[in-house]
Amino acid sequence: MTNFRQIYYSFPVRLLVLHLRNHLVLLLVWFVLAAFSTGLVGRFFGMHYLMLTPEYHGQVNFWSFFLSGLTFGGLVMTWHLTAYLLCSNRFPFLATLAAPFTKFCLNNSLIPLAYLAVWFVCTIWFQSHDELTSSPEIGWNIAGFLSGTAAITGVLAAYFHLTNKDLNSFNWVPRPGGRLLFSQRLPSVREIQMGVTRWRVDTYLTERCRPRLVRSVAHYDPRVLEDVFRQNHWNAVVVLIAALFLLMVQGAFMDSTWARIPAGATLYLFASIVMGLYGAIRFWFRQWGTAVFLGLIFTVNLLTGWGFFNYRNRAYGLDYQKENRAVYNYAEIEKIGSPQNIASDHAATIEILENWLAKNRTPGNPRPKLLLVCVSGGGHRSALWTMQTLQKADIATGGKLLRQTALITGASGGLLGAAHIREAMLRHAEGDILAPQDPILVEDMGKDLLNAISFAVVSNDLFFPISSFRSGNFSYRKDRGYLFEHQLNENTHGYFSRKTSEYRQPEREAKIPMLIASPFVLNDARRMLISPQGLSYLMRPNAGRLAAQVEIDGVDFGRFFAEQQADSLAFSSVMRMSCTYPFILPNVWLPTSPSIEALDAGFRDNYGLGLSIRFAHVFKDWILENTGGVVFVQIRCWDKIHSIIPSDDKGVFENMLTPAEASGGNMTDIQDFEQDNALALLNDALGGNRVEMVRFHYRPVRKNREASLSFHLSRREKLDIYEAFYTADNQASVKALKQVLK
Repeated sequence: MTNFRQIYYSFPVRLLVLHLRNHLVLLLVWFVLAAFSTGLVGRFFGMHYLMLTPEYHGQVNFWSFFLSGLTFGGLVMTWHLTAYLLCSNRFPFLATLAAPFTKFCLNNSLIPLAYLAVWFVCTIWFQSHDELTSSPEIGWNIAGFLSGTAAITGVLAAYFHLTNKDLNSFNWVPRPGGRLLFSQRLPSVREIQMGVTRWRVDTYLTERCRPRLVRSVAHYDPRVLEDVFRQNHWNAVVVLIAALFLLMVQGAFMDSTWARIPAGATLYLFASIVMGLYGAIRFWFRQWGTAVFLGLIFTVNLLTGWGFFNYRNRAYGLDYQKENRAVYNYAEIEKIGSPQNIASDHAATIEILENWLAKNRTPGNPRPKLLLVCVSGGGHRSALWTMQTLQKADIATGGKLLRQTALITGASGGLLGAAHIREAMLRHAEGDILAPQDPILVEDMGKDLLNAISFAVVSNDLFFPISSFRSGNFSYRKDRGYLFEHQLNENTHGYFSRKTSEYRQPEREAKIPMLIASPFVLNDARRMLISPQGLSYLMRPNAGRLAAQVEIDGVDFGRFFAEQQADSLAFSSVMRMSCTYPFILPNVWLPTSPSIEALDAGFRDNYGLGLSIRFAHVFKDWILENTGGVVFVQIRCWDKIHSIIPSDDKGVFENMLTPAEASGGNMTDIQDFEQDNALALLNDALGGNRVEMVRFHYRPVRKNREASLSFHLSRREKLDIYEAFYTADNQASVKALKQVLK
């Protein structure tokens, strides 16, 4: 019992109890970081490897871990500073000690040390099993992390040791006859009223980690103790403000690769900001802290909706001047879907198909199969899987796959990978020696994109984007959307640097397939159909006489935004709109009145199949007359058939969330069902079984080790994607494709 009391009334344990009682927000920050590191939260999006294998300049090494360690050390010091601001007044004995803040930090380290122990176990295992790192490299990496942590904590500790004052820095006179604060006696009524007995501490740890008894402070002048804490508190506030200011300044260097610290490091920085703000609000406003925090959120939301502070991400190249915005309503949309526009766009596309036919018709094959490639969303894994599949299948078919592809549709990462291959086709046709089948293209696409995004979030987007750049004839502000496009072009050596209109002529000449991006419009659930060609014939289902009774569900972007300089639209912005995953990338505001926002294409058609089926239906007469039929080549990262999720043992709150689960969790399954139905109707419309489907699925080679849905992939995940092409199912698909194209 005595040993328990000694442990319970030790300063480290009393601080832990105080945090559990009063500072759950601070503990929640540590819990979330630990959940990310262990993969309990965010594993599907790859959050765990951002924490466990930081990447800098495309490399995981000593310096990437060192930078991550620096920011972790900053988080640890922010934790101590915030806790000191909120807790130190409850422990007046601190003011009697030499270097009180140093001793407080030492005794307040149980939680950071517990997190560090969890992180050590996870990173060692992850580096060994997922990054396939050797033991000496793992040790060197961890040494880098610890070096960074020691460096920043050492600098800040030295600053506080030199600037924080203790009682020896003040002139004070002991009060005679003072009572002992922790004596073995009943407390006085006055002491109970003052609350001095509430947080009893018997021992604390010294710098040498040795327990020492707490001395009474009853004989000290309370005003002197208050002066010690006030001066130390101001030092803590100064450091927090300075750190916040440095983080904001760092955003000005977002174009510089040296400034883009590892994604895991930015999470530590973000956690530091949350802790610092929470501590400042609680320190200054005490019981009113929650109300002030909510009021601050409301005020920021109000201010950012007005004037200069009203900033929303834009598609680069478009004209956003207020007087030039397009009127977005059903009547205006119907105008661009007029019979005249449809006839004109239909004729132009027939010309493209005729050029495709001339390119693929041979004496031995006068009616070649028309290939429509449909790729699924799925972040980086889908981009790599799409590129790997297109390259390997094209080689297996002797170049027929890419040559006979007339159209590419899809969403998110899959469209990103297909667009990369298509640009390589165009460059190769223009004389570039790099062939579309070159593996280096896949390596480039596999480079990290998430570090740049997360860096921009913490150093720029959390505050206010001030830096600007020019695209086309207009100026735009830099945010994480801009940095995503910038990093994408850096990784791929400028493969996404063209304007969308620069693909118009190569598509018309059938040098490359047509590519249609179809981001989802948040405001009315329609989709923007983005292509350098006119697409008014795809704005509603091809219903013949019933066309007037069928609602328009798509908008021809080029025609609708012609006066907003749609021809100047950056192709990288098109790709970003198509893969605007919520929270990761910003919604794209379009220049309309009323304003509308574009989101990830996967919300409407995660597989691209629906749009390709509509295209084939529109041109069914030409297909029947000139080709041997339509072949849909679907490259997807999602299984069509999933195991049934049971509804047993659901609690009352889980049952309340069931409708949201049905609308969100089953969204892609619903799309599959509807597209299978449309595919069957197309087969009936073309007749004679002229529709064929060849599917390539990414399934993890190692069971339950599926690559995450993220813009960053580990080495093991990349290898798994590469190996997945050689599974029995996908090799059967290769054989079927070769047979179809024979």
